[in-house]
Amino acid sequence: MIYADHAATTPLLPCARAAMEPYLTEEFSNPSSQYRAGRKAHRDIELARRRMAELLGCQPGELYFTSGGSEGNAWAIWNGTLWGRTAGKPLVTTSIEHHSLLRACQGAEQLGVETVLLPVDGSGRVSPAALESALERSPALASIQYANNEIGTVQPVADLAALCRERGVPLHTDGVQAIGRTSVDLSQVDLLTASAHKFGGPKGIGFLYARKGLPLHPMIYGGSQERGLRGGTENVAGIMGMAAALEETLMQMAGQRSRLMAMEQDFVETLRTGCPRARFHTPEGDRLPGLVSVALPGISGEQLVYRMDMADVAVSAGAACDQSGRQEVSHVLRAIGLSRQEAGQTIRVSFGLTNKAEDGKRAAERLLHILREG
Repeated sequence: MIYADHAATTPLLPCARAAMEPYLTEEFSNPSSQYRAGRKAHRDIELARRRMAELLGCQPGELYFTSGGSEGNAWAIWNGTLWGRTAGKPLVTTSIEHHSLLRACQGAEQLGVETVLLPVDGSGRVSPAALESALERSPALASIQYANNEIGTVQPVADLAALCRERGVPLHTDGVQAIGRTSVDLSQVDLLTASAHKFGGPKGIGFLYARKGLPLHPMIYGGSQERGLRGGTENVAGIMGMAAALEETLMQMAGQRSRLMAMEQDFVETLRTGCPRARFHTPEGDRLPGLVSVALPGISGEQLVYRMDMADVAVSAGAACDQSGRQEVSHVLRAIGLSRQEAGQTIRVSFGLTNKAEDGKRAAERLLHILREG
């Protein structure tokens, strides 16, 4: 099987599995317990937090463990718009955010918060001028995705963050796709969301970075966990696995970039040679390595996903169906200017740590075989 859907999830790294095992098989104590085993579990959590902070270049007290990206995005949006100081102020975000963030914005809208959607260009990038214009309304929060999960665009975060700082507007970024795949400077932003399974950790665990001094309110009430801001018994095994995966992934990131770009190039060149009508949506310039978004006229993305699966290649579609069976065209592809038809003919291919060097070419060859079959 050629696993070419790493933008959706990355297999659990061996180091993460090894770090988790003691807490799944031997050490079951609640970190809030006062006996020795409980105190050890609590110490282990704080050691993991400290190591992650060192790797990310922030303070341990600025990291809060969550269940993953969706929770982190909702926490950031609701914290920035609904609690306390922001009555009557809008929220600024973009038209290509992940559904978890856009739907959190919709929830805030139901409680009276206005959302201002920034447009993007054909590469999926936000114009600093468009953000500057929106900031004139003194929004409560700006939320701009660090790197897009469908087309791989990396935003000019430093430029956007500078504008937000000038206006005194907190900036949140959905960093789920970025952590472990591109360089991220936490000092540029006020809030950042991450999810462990995107960088080789376990599912169901992630973190929210919140700059020291930024007011943060609980989203999950309960005990005193996470300094009283996120109640609930900690996922000790998940935290251990996340910390181990983050360390290994960041250590390998620089070396992996050229490897992933080589696989991407093999895929693109092979497909372009065999199918000149293929249209690639992956942007030029700063972007995630190893991710390709491409439309193949004459066949739907969903059909290609199914037939590629039968050919032992895992890819994803640029469009999806909900449970009612209604076609839902990708909002990201529509936002960068694609027609509904072209968006529906798009697939995403994304390579990762577990791929072999020849997988880019092999995946393209199998795709071409499917296209020749009709």
